[in-house]
Amino acid sequence: MSTPVTWAIQTNFIADEQIRRVWAAAEDAGARVQEILVVPFSDELGNEVPPLDGVVIPYGATKLTRLAQKRGWRGLCFDEAAFRVDAWNRHRDDMLNQHVRQMSVRECMAAMQDEDEDSPWFVRPVQDFKHFDGTVTVAREIRRWMSSVDSGNYNFDGDTEVIVAPVRKLHGEWRFFVVDGQVVDGSSYRIAGQRLANAVARPELYETAQSLADGWLPHRTCVMDVALTDEGYKVIEFNTFNSSGFYAHDIEKIVAATTRHFAAQA
Repeated sequence: MSTPVTWAIQTNFIADEQIRRVWAAAEDAGARVQEILVVPFSDELGNEVPPLDGVVIPYGATKLTRLAQKRGWRGLCFDEAAFRVDAWNRHRDDMLNQHVRQMSVRECMAAMQDEDEDSPWFVRPVQDFKHFDGTVTVAREIRRWMSSVDSGNYNFDGDTEVIVAPVRKLHGEWRFFVVDGQVVDGSSYRIAGQRLANAVARPELYETAQSLADGWLPHRTCVMDVALTDEGYKVIEFNTFNSSGFYAHDIEKIVAATTRHFAAQA
């Protein structure tokens, strides 16, 4: 007998059309669906959620990840110790930013004082809780932005750990959804520096993605962003499956594969 599966979907999260597709795909896959409302700056849900048996797969913002941890939802594909840049670099030798400077926000502000103000840098949090999105910007903007942490207008503070790395030339960037170690679907999101979302159709690109997914993963079900560099394909980063957005992905295929995987668990 298969295990009951419920998708707990946050409806005040991302584009309505994506949420509708995830919801409909979950129902088509035979799963139950529970609406979730997340209240900013609160550890309580914004709606009444009855006890849910079986496997509950949360899908929503990173705040929902925290709430799902507290509730012990088995469909949460997250390990706080593994979804960290330093863990990825420790376990793999094919990360895009293999050699980075890891420091606190406060230390980063000081470090940028010694750099040319127009020098470009990639900066992101060490952890996957998305205190802010990874971005490429120049040293003076990093100094300005991070000097404002005490204003209270940001989701991070002076002690938040970040990594800083020189900017690499990327010929293309893709996002792959991995379920139980198998690459299910992929989409480009940037080609030659320009935003371009197209479904991955080339079998050889799926083969490359699968070879990368055959290595160490922070969780057997996760999202893997991949880049083509002058040195070949590299893993940009891993993201938590439960809070990752879609580009030109086959949402229905991804949701069906995930539902089957968790339904087969005892």
